[in-house]
Order: sequence, then structure tokens, then C-alpha cells
Amino acid sequence: MNQVNNLKQSGVSMGLVPPQALDVERLVIGTCLIDAKGLKQVYKIIGENEDVFYDPKHKEIYRAICFILSKNNPVDLMTVIIQLKKTGELERCGGDLYVIDLTGGVNSSAHIEYHVRIVWEAYLKRKIIEMSSLMMKRAYDSSVDVFEVLDNTEKQIGIINGYLSGQKAIKSFFDVHQEFISYVKAETIPGVPIPFRKLQEENQGWQNSDLIIIAARPAMGKTALALELGKHAAKNDFPIHFFSLEMANIQLHKRIVSNELNISSNSIRKKRFTDEDLEKLFISDKFEKLPFYYDDSLFLWEEIKARARQVCEEKKTKMIIIDYLQLIDTKRKFSTIDRVTFVSRELKMLAKELNVPVIALSQLSREVEKRPGKKPQLSDLRESGAIEQDADIIIFPYRPEYYGISTWADEEGEPSTEGQAMLITAKNRHCGDSEVIIGWQADYQRFHDLNNPYYENTRVTATATPGEAFGDNDEMPF
Repeated sequence: MNQVNNLKQSGVSMGLVPPQALDVERLVIGTCLIDAKGLKQVYKIIGENEDVFYDPKHKEIYRAICFILSKNNPVDLMTVIIQLKKTGELERCGGDLYVIDLTGGVNSSAHIEYHVRIVWEAYLKRKIIEMSSLMMKRAYDSSVDVFEVLDNTEKQIGIINGYLSGQKAIKSFFDVHQEFISYVKAETIPGVPIPFRKLQEENQGWQNSDLIIIAARPAMGKTALALELGKHAAKNDFPIHFFSLEMANIQLHKRIVSNELNISSNSIRKKRFTDEDLEKLFISDKFEKLPFYYDDSLFLWEEIKARARQVCEEKKTKMIIIDYLQLIDTKRKFSTIDRVTFVSRELKMLAKELNVPVIALSQLSREVEKRPGKKPQLSDLRESGAIEQDADIIIFPYRPEYYGISTWADEEGEPSTEGQAMLITAKNRHCGDSEVIIGWQADYQRFHDLNNPYYENTRVTATATPGEAFGDNDEMPF
């Protein structure tokens, strides 16, 4: 009733009547009362959402139908009338004569799907009018912050898009199991591909809705690692959006040019190029269609979130990378710890909302420097309580060579750490902790697999089967 009243009020000033299809509603309800097959088709489209019907009488009758279905009892004229009597709604629905009269014009359920779509479309238009009215009201309120208005508007548009795509807020166990069956049958590798073989095998790619935290002390290569992850995904046709709060777009691009074209970062910094370097730069077509997008102009969380929604819609972005978490500011007034706590939680919610993996870089505290071996652990995360709780995966890039540690003390034979790094997965909701040793080339600011520095031959594509992705003779993780 409130919804109808709100719609009437918002339309009165313009002399408009909310979109409705009362005659078709009667036909749909009547079909549900006498035709089990027709009822099944109606329920498949609108589920238990009685608000699809504009007439309050039809809402109540359909609510009674859904209740009877939930008890696995048969739906017919008598069972519905009895249910309406039990709830005291029969008289409000026009009495038993009105309920019976609804079936008078029903000949068959042959076109019931078409009729339900008419009712559904009228309902969608009413929802758009209702939400638009609420958004206008908030925009006129001078006490409401503009970013809050924008955020609310984005959410409402997302809800409308959900209605348009037929999404349901609640799914049954069986519905989700069917999705799982499709996942099992699919020949494609799920997730955004990872350039490091062992991490790819463990995680089967970065998974949708996951928040991945990459945390380290300065000079460990957080940004270089994030660029490597983003570049590899983009090369495999997964559009990437990189929010950089620390470095300018051109600085990030110099790094990618260095490690992709094998041009020394020092040469790029000093503009001392060989003829071979210039040839690579000027004739390279590697970057022409790479779906990798930079963004260095946003610092407020409210703006970042709005842009993320926009690019996911327009660019079909498959992964978001943010460098880095502690630099994100908000319009709200928080202490440093409360701000990081807020942003950490918001990042996780954004990953779920957009259904893409979100990678966020984070700083570690100086406690790492005080520890023998300098090996990071979860307690080193700044404001670790919130980040550790919200993240699905936490990875520490660790380069002992930087600290003058020349051998891997924990590895058999204590091999040299020269040109090597370790990716320490300190938390992983999906497959547990791990440690992976990879290569590091300082001249090109590049991480790589030790068995294949450039990994062209082990490239994972979005359409590859497991055998194609890892080699027919390789052992799969499961």
C-alpha cells in the first residue's frame, strides 16, 4: 500500500496515473487459480514478489497462492479462498465472489508468459518512478552530501538493472547447486588468470567478489607485482582498471614499457635509449589493444566507488586494482584507524557488488624491520584487524636480497636469494597458506616464474581447457 501511495503522490502533481495493467493482472491471477502449468510459468518469472501486481486485492491473493505453494499444497479456488479467510483478507479482496470471478475470462494458459511480461513491465516502470522520486527528494535536501546522493543514485540504478535482468535477491539451495553444476561442467578456467604458475594452480585465477590484499614494506615491489598481475590479465583479454593514488599514470606506464619491452628502467628514467630500444618503442603493437586502464585522478572513496561502477558497466572491467589502501580518503571524518577500517570493509562490499576481484595494495608496519629474517606476517599489517578480517587473500611479496640476506635459510641446501622473491600467501579462504619463490629482475622492475622468465609459452587464456592451459603432461591441482 505504501508503494502505491508513494507512486500516486509522486504522479498527482503531474496529473499522471502510475503504469498498470489491471485487466491483464486479473487474467494472470485467474490463470494461477485454475491452471497448475500456468501457475508454474508465472512463479518462474515473478517468484514470491506480490508487489508486481498493482491492485492491492491481487497482491493479497497472490500472497496467499505463494503461501500455499510453500507448504507444498495444491493451489485452486477453494484452497486460496480458505487461506484468505484464515488471514482475514478475504473481504478486503472483494469476497469469494470476486476471487471466483477472476477465473471467468481464462480460456487457457497458452499466452500466460506474454501476459506476465506485461504486468512485470508495468511493475518495473513503477519502481523506476518510485526510485527516481526518492533520488530527487535527496538531491533537493541541502543537508545531504553530494557524494551520498551520487552513491545512493548508483545503488538505485543498480537495483533497477537487477530488476531488468531478472535477478532475484534470494536463491534456493537447488538454484545455487545448478550454478555449481555449470561451474563443474565448464571447460574454461574460472577466474582472472595469474601469471605465476603455482598461484594459478592454487587459486584457479582470481575469483569474482574476492578482496585480495598485497602488502609489503617500501621497495619490496608491491606496485610492480600489481602491474604484473594486471598486465597479464589484460593480455588475456580481461579488462583491468588500475586506480593509482601514489604514482602518476605516466610513471606506471614507464614500468610496464620497461618490463614488457625489455628496456632498462634506468634507461627510461634517464632517456638514454639505444637504437634497438627506440625501435621497440616506436614500432611495438603490444599495447594497441591492451584493455588496461589507468586512473590517477581520484583520492576520495566515494569517487573511486562511483568510477568503479561506471567502468565495470562501460568497459566490462573484470578486475580492479587500487594502489594503495591507506591513501584512500573519504568525505566522512574518521581517525586513521577508523578510516582504514571503513575503506577495507567498503572494498570487500564493492568486490561483491560488482562481482569482480578487487586487488588493493597495503603498507606494512615497521615491525618487519625488527624481526630476524625480515619475513612479514599478518600482525605487521597496519590496522591489521580490519584488513585481515575483510580480505579473502593476503599476499606478502618478500625480497630477502634487499635486506642483505643471501640465502633461503628455510629451503633445502640454502639456495641463493639473488634475483629471487617469495610470495607469501598468509591468508587464503579458499585453499590455505602457501609460499612460492619467483624471480625478480630489478632492471625491468619485473617479477616472473623461475622456470620461464617471460612466460609466453605458459600463457593462460580465458578459453583454454585445463589441459591446454598447463600442458597435457602437467599435473592438475584436482
